[in-house]
Amino acid sequence: MPRPWYETIFDERYPELFGPLERDPEEEVSRIVDLLSLPPGASVVDLGCGRGRHAIPLSRRGYRVTGVDLSYKMLRLACERADREGIAVEWVREDMREFVRLGAFDACLSMFTSFGFFNDQENEKVLRNVSASLKEGGTLLLDLRNAQKGLAGEEEDLEKTMGVPAGRLRLHVHFDRQTGRAHAEHELTRPDGIRISSAFDVRIYSEEELNGMLGRAGMHVTAVYGSLEGSLFTPGAERMVVIARRV
Repeated sequence: MPRPWYETIFDERYPELFGPLERDPEEEVSRIVDLLSLPPGASVVDLGCGRGRHAIPLSRRGYRVTGVDLSYKMLRLACERADREGIAVEWVREDMREFVRLGAFDACLSMFTSFGFFNDQENEKVLRNVSASLKEGGTLLLDLRNAQKGLAGEEEDLEKTMGVPAGRLRLHVHFDRQTGRAHAEHELTRPDGIRISSAFDVRIYSEEELNGMLGRAGMHVTAVYGSLEGSLFTPGAERMVVIARRV
């Protein structure tokens, strides 16, 4: 039986295939700190931390950071960078469906659509784990693709090609309105003609669905934005940034 996509996609190909879509992590961390009003020295868990793009800048600012990821290769890159820069982060290799640390964190981050990898029941389990791991009054930040732009829009498919430092990157996303999932493929053609690609499949939730899921997990949505800059959330927004507090 083939391994699920989330066990294979996060490897050495990832920076070339997804790096061009990433924004400046230092700027994003500044926005996160502002949105969550994080006090100095707060404990933060970065769930699906990858190669530490946000965990390392957060630690540099004096926060106590735990980075959780399933990918050994991504965690190795994160650890190597943190060591080079003299940054202290606790790196944990564990499935987010299983990671729980009761009442340990002031805040939890889930960045760059790192939520929705699994089926609905398993995704709800992730949220229950987050709620259990937050202190009372702790906050969750979910940075997600805006569901209304794809699943509720007129177009079911998105195709885009762009020039990137490593060659030409083609992005194709199909929004399946029946399942509420986005099926995406990234293909990079290098100057020498070599092609590398990866595919993923993510459940895209609406604002209403997330409100229900977070409520059942013991959290209350306090704000929804269209970006980390805190812009108004509209049907045409690129992102859906959800802030929820453990009650």
